Parts: sequence; structure tokens; C-alpha cells
Amino acid sequence: MKITIIHNDNKKQLLVSTKTMEKLLERIAKDDSKQSVTRFRDYAANIDEDYRFYKDMPTWMHVYPAAEFAKDENCNLKMKTCNGILLLKFNNITDPDGTEGVKRSVAILPSTFAALESADGKGVIVLVRFTNQNDKLPTSEPEAEQLYRIAYQQIHPIYQAVVKASLTIGAQVASVEASSAMSNEPSLHNSFMMTLDAHPYYNAKAVAMRIDSHYRTEGSDLQAGPEVEGKARNEDMDGKDGKNDIASMMQLLRSQYNFRYNSVMKYVEYLPKEKGWYGFRPVEPRVMKRMTLEVQLAGLRVSIKDVRNFLESDYIKNYNPIEEYLYLCHNKWDGKDHIRALARTVPTNNPYWADWFYTWFLGMVDQWRGYTHRQYGNSVAPLLISKQGFNKSTFCRRLLPPELQWGYSDNLILSEKRQVYQAMAQFMLINLDEFNQISPQVQQGFLKNLIQLPTLKYKPPYGSHVMEFPRLASFIATSNMNDILTDPSGNRRFIGIELTGPIDVSVRPNHQQLFAQALVALGNGEKCYFDAEQVKLIMQSNCQFEVVQPIDQYFRLYFEPADDEKEGEYMTAAEIFDFLKKQIGSSLKVSSLMGFGRKLANMTQLNHKRFSDGMKYLVKKR
Repeated sequence: MKITIIHNDNKKQLLVSTKTMEKLLERIAKDDSKQSVTRFRDYAANIDEDYRFYKDMPTWMHVYPAAEFAKDENCNLKMKTCNGILLLKFNNITDPDGTEGVKRSVAILPSTFAALESADGKGVIVLVRFTNQNDKLPTSEPEAEQLYRIAYQQIHPIYQAVVKASLTIGAQVASVEASSAMSNEPSLHNSFMMTLDAHPYYNAKAVAMRIDSHYRTEGSDLQAGPEVEGKARNEDMDGKDGKNDIASMMQLLRSQYNFRYNSVMKYVEYLPKEKGWYGFRPVEPRVMKRMTLEVQLAGLRVSIKDVRNFLESDYIKNYNPIEEYLYLCHNKWDGKDHIRALARTVPTNNPYWADWFYTWFLGMVDQWRGYTHRQYGNSVAPLLISKQGFNKSTFCRRLLPPELQWGYSDNLILSEKRQVYQAMAQFMLINLDEFNQISPQVQQGFLKNLIQLPTLKYKPPYGSHVMEFPRLASFIATSNMNDILTDPSGNRRFIGIELTGPIDVSVRPNHQQLFAQALVALGNGEKCYFDAEQVKLIMQSNCQFEVVQPIDQYFRLYFEPADDEKEGEYMTAAEIFDFLKKQIGSSLKVSSLMGFGRKLANMTQLNHKRFSDGMKYLVKKR
């Protein structure tokens, strides 16, 4: 069994090493030459458990006991071997003998593999051995992840019952990986800070606890019980004073749950304090009714309206999951060009693709920062074109990390305008899948305007008036057909890219490095929009993807651009159309002369001039 140790060096390069458990215990038996842990404990003794700003945190080693990991091509952690080790962290120790008392308590249990004093000296790290019901460990990472989560559900109540301390999941600081730091849930990627303990508990012959992989919890997340009722009674409330009842209701709910208002999705989320591994979930109507019953069963005379008023008020702190994720990526870039490397997994003959994708990606991240006084939105969308089975949709979906997948949408219904505006204010990336199914009328009107909007104005559900919201979403699109752009003037809104083969999705993107690089680039003032020269190149490249109408073909058959009035003549769109009509007959049809005129105006090689009777184009008859 090998334990994984990970840290970033001074150049922000991810370093991965492994040690046997015996070697790890030798390592933590004494401090390093800089007395790093000793100095950290002196620092931690005077502050709460938020150590993000401690000077040595960026390069601190983190221990991943659950598996042996290695780096893939994008510096993501990839499981090699599952160790069958569950990590439990105990803090807020009430045992009279402190950390040593906790270590003695867990040593009684036969599955305890090790118990160590935590890096801050205030808690205990407990490692527990487990296996599946067949006495085997998974070989694939998804299966190992699932078994780990089930093991936590079955094991943590046993240890909580014998330890006089609080059990926590989240790290004291941001881990080496942004994803693991974001999560409050059990995971193979849970880690603890490299610590110091001269007398750890260690049992090399610990018996692995067998875990039923089909286990699932019964009933609701948290049921009202005697302890809830008892807490309310301890408040000594007689239920007659409405104000006191409401105050007690707020206090009772806060004692049972953590609440936060998701300012992106516009709903309140809750986390049962006794079951933190559930993770935050939306307060849905059934949950709110259960909470109301809990406080009523506790003897408080309140209604569901009172509970709703509390949960929908600004007593609940705001939480922005996008800001949280980007914060964890801040100052983590290793200096490599991860964004263009991701673009190069898309095989194409377009030499500008990597640079165009880079600019668009910066625009997407900048859009997430939610500024309300923008003049322009991220007004260009990559359009991936190929036959089916080339992994286009998979590529689009994997642009967002697992923690932010709620922000991805590929089923937008453009005909429902209010829902479209709401989606642009709440989602982070919208994939216009099957772009060829969007009608020319929508392309030329609503969609062209939609992509460049900097903010959204609409009346939210149950709202009383129109409100303005910052736009978050950027667009990307896919198509199985290559003649799809119907508006010559609007094709600058799309970066048409024809694939020459399937996209390589064999290696998972390193999302932390992608967004860390983007944040550095934006901080350095790199442009996240396309200048006039780039737009010109995009429009020239997109000509191959334009829908060629019969009228366009007939025009090229009978006319060509002229450079000199001596070679050709100036004609209006109506005169050109009338000439074509005489040559071809009644089979020639056009939806409107205005549209035909727009097509002529957008032909860059065609000279035009305004006369008293309208715009005329310099053409030469073939």
C-alpha cells in the first residue's frame, strides 16, 4: 500500500510522490529543518480554523490516504490503486485528555489503521480500513469513489459514537486541487495537511470493515426527534409570544442546519449539521414543510409562512459558487498554456483555431465575473462542425468542471424568450446543439441579438416588475452539417470550425489550471474580445459554411464584381434581380428584395455607392 503526498513547488508545479505507511509515520515523527509544523501550530493557536492566508499554505504538503495517485498528461490526479482507507477528521475535542484521549478511543475499534494529531494540533486524523462485501477493492476510480462514499455513511456513525469530538469533512484550507477543496462530501480525494506526531497510533493488522455496496439510507435526511424537541424546551418558551416563537424558530433551524442563498441559481440551500456528508441541497417545498413540522413539533407556534419568510430573507448569507471556484483557482497557474493545449485536442485545418479559442475562453471566464455595467457580452460562439460521433458534445460539456456542471445547458428552447434570458443569467455555458435545426429567421434576428447582450432584462417568476441581471452564459454550438450560416452579416458571431477527425477526450482537462491561466491573463489585461482584424478573418473563414441560395448561385452565374466603371455598371438590387428574372424565368424566387440587397452589401469584393435612387452595386455581366 502506498500513500500519496502532493504539493505545489515555488513555481506552482504539481509534485506527486508516494510513501508506504511506515515511511509516512517516520516522516511525521519529527518536524522538518524549518520547523514548519511547529511554527504553524503557534500561528493556529491564536486564530480560528481558516488557515488560507498562512504564508506557507501554497506549498504545504497534503496527504491523500485513500488511494495511490499519479499525474496524467494534464496534471490531473488519476487513481492507480485503491487503498481501502477512509479519512475521518475530528475537531472541537471535548475529551478531557485531548488528542491523546481521542486516539485511545478509536484504538479500541479493530478497523482503525492509524490515528494522528492534526497539523494545527487541535484535532485528530483517523484512518480506517474498509473493503467491499467480497473482501476486494475496486480497480476503477468511479467504482472506488462510490464505495468510499458508502463506506463513509456506514463507518462514521460508529466512530462518532466513541469519540468526544466533532466530525468534519472539509479541509481547514484549500487543498492542492480546487475540486477537493470545493467539496464538503466524502471523496477519494479527501486529504489532510502534512502533520507532526511523535507518538501516533498505528495498527498494521487492522481488520478491514466490510462495506455493503448496495447500502442506502432509509427515510428523510434528518427526522425530527427527541433531541429537537428537547432543544426547544430548553429555550423555556411558552409559545404565547409570537416574536419569541419566531426568534426561537430561527435559532432552532440554525442549530440543525447550515443555510446559504445561492445567488446564481436564486434559491436557498441547506446542509444538515449532523449529516454534513450529504452536501448542500436546495430547500424544496417538501423540505420546507418538513422543517416547519420540526419546529411545530418542538412546541413553537409558527406557520410555514414564518419559516419561508426566514429562509427567503437576507438573514441567510449569500453564496456564489462561481466566485468560490474561481477563488480556489486564483494564483495557482503553473505557467503552461493549458487553454491552447485543450483547443488542440480538436483536430482541424484552421490555423487560427487555437488562438481564437483562447480569446473566446478568456471572454467566457470574464463573463462569469458578473459585472453589471458591461458594454458588450461574449459575443462570439465556437461552432464545431463534423459528422456524428466526433465527441463534439462531450468536448463542450467537459469545458466546465464537475463542481460547476449545473451551469451547463444543451437544451435551450429559443422560442421561449423569458426562459432564454433567465438561462443566460443563471447558466455558465449554453451549447446550441444541432445548430443546423435553428431556423434562418431565428439566426438572423433573435439569436444574433442574443449573443451580444451584456445584461438581461426580464420579469423573474413571481416578480412584480422587470429587473436587470448580469449575463453569465457564453455560447458554443455544434452541427452535423456544414452549410448552416444563413445571415452573411451575422456570421461574425460564430467561429465555424470543421473537424478533420474525432476530438481527443481520452485525458480529463485540468480545470484548475485552465481557469487559473485565464484569471492571470485577464489580470494582465489581455483582451477577451475579437478585434476588427480577427473578425475579418473569422468572416472570411465562415464563408465556406454559409447557406448558398439559388439567387446567389444565379448572381455568380450572370455577374461578377467590377473594379472600374469602364468595365461594368452600377445597378440597384432590383435591377439585378429583374435581369436575372428575365434570364431564368418564373422559377427564380426570393423572399424579399431587401434580403437580396443585404446579401449584395455583404459581398466584400463588390463595390457599391449610394445614388439618389438608392444603393447601387458595380457589376459586370458575364
